[in-house]
Amino acid sequence: MIILDGSNLSLDALESICYSHDKVSLPEESWKTVQASFDYVQALSSRNKTVYGINTGFGKLANTMIEPDQLQSLQLNLIRSHAIATGEPLPFEIVKAAMVIRLNSLIKGYSGVSKELVQLLLDCINYNVYPYVPSIGSLGASGDLAPLAHIAQLLIGEGDCLLDQKKVSSHQILDSLSLHPVTLHPKEGLALINGTSVSAALMSIALIQIERILAAAISASVLSMEGYRANLDAFHASIHQAKLQVGQSIVAQLIRDIYQDSKLAGSAHRVQDPYSFRCIPQVIGPVLDAFHYCKTINQLEMNSATDNPLIFTDLDLVISGGNFHAEPISLTADFMSIALIPVGDISERRMNHLLNSSLSEDLPPFLAHSPGLHSGLMIAQYTAAALISKCKTLVYPATATSIPVSADQEDIVSQAPNACMKLLSITDCLARIVAIELMTGAQALEFRDLNAASQFGKKIHQLVRSQSAPLYEDRSLQQDIENLTNLIFSGCFLKELPFDAIL
Repeated sequence: MIILDGSNLSLDALESICYSHDKVSLPEESWKTVQASFDYVQALSSRNKTVYGINTGFGKLANTMIEPDQLQSLQLNLIRSHAIATGEPLPFEIVKAAMVIRLNSLIKGYSGVSKELVQLLLDCINYNVYPYVPSIGSLGASGDLAPLAHIAQLLIGEGDCLLDQKKVSSHQILDSLSLHPVTLHPKEGLALINGTSVSAALMSIALIQIERILAAAISASVLSMEGYRANLDAFHASIHQAKLQVGQSIVAQLIRDIYQDSKLAGSAHRVQDPYSFRCIPQVIGPVLDAFHYCKTINQLEMNSATDNPLIFTDLDLVISGGNFHAEPISLTADFMSIALIPVGDISERRMNHLLNSSLSEDLPPFLAHSPGLHSGLMIAQYTAAALISKCKTLVYPATATSIPVSADQEDIVSQAPNACMKLLSITDCLARIVAIELMTGAQALEFRDLNAASQFGKKIHQLVRSQSAPLYEDRSLQQDIENLTNLIFSGCFLKELPFDAIL
């Protein structure tokens, strides 16, 4: 059971909820906070006072007053008009993450929603209800309006859900679970859709994937070092202490610890290895630092109040502002996208050294057992090169592409969802590049003395071979890549190997 209080949602907890389906509960204090905020809004809506989103229109229509007997219709119309996203539906784990993050924001007591609405959202999370949420429609400012409106439709018994990959009406899903749609009170529709929850969910799932990929990428680099018989000298602690970069020192120490019992290390007697081997800490270390920075920013966003206006019951204030603007997510997503490119670059270059017999000394061309008759892993490198090339076309920053909307009322937007979806495309490509290096490293190691490898190298080799058989004769390796990619995304390398301390 994960207990949420509006301030304690971590990436690990979100991972457990979305992937392991841990249940969520709320402490009694959060229920009291929600009720106090709701009572304040109800009292406010009965006053003859103009308050944005409670008795006015939205966006450019903020100056249009709404009559008291139309306040419920105002919120219902808001959900219906804004549920206009398009494209392929977001995956289940992203939708569930968005629901959890939205719940965590609402229970902070700044949103003015009812306990009944919070309870229904909580129940839908715990029952793994999967609203149909098209992926394209949010600009990451004024909240993730369109996709969040599709989630909000569930709570009012409208729209669709996905069940066994088929569309089923939300009303039918709620009825099957003996749950009842809510009637929206003043401000509740706005509170549901005016926030950064989808952007933060996209970024959260990307970070979970990146964590798993980085563990696999470091594993692949060590396996390639074994096959290449790389020197350990470049990982000496003194070198990295002199640089003063935290991530670099962490990666260097990790590789020293797991590679030092290898009898293959340095056996090629090179004075210096190529950068793709020698500079692993200097390349992967900064990526690790970037990951931790982005993870910190995202965790702050997951625990923030991000709708508008915000209710401050203790100050007797309702304040319109801009916490719905997802610039922190957009910037970190663009930053992380750029940071991941060197991980793919350095991986593909190590493959090249293992496959090019003029660079790998005594390894056969393309690691084929009968070069010429068989092409071995020649074209696997082509695929890796195509993947990293695709990644490089995706790193143009979404943050630089603001576009004004709502009659110029919302004149600078973050583009956070687009930034995050580009990042997710990059992580998918990167996992496949790392899968190909794992396959290449395992094949190279089999031309050495496998018994001379480090214990870690043997473990990685075993994991690879559980999904990809040795290549003695040419065959299609497409399924091998898929199998290893799935292994990476499963978190296997992160769970079974010593990465908890650094990731």
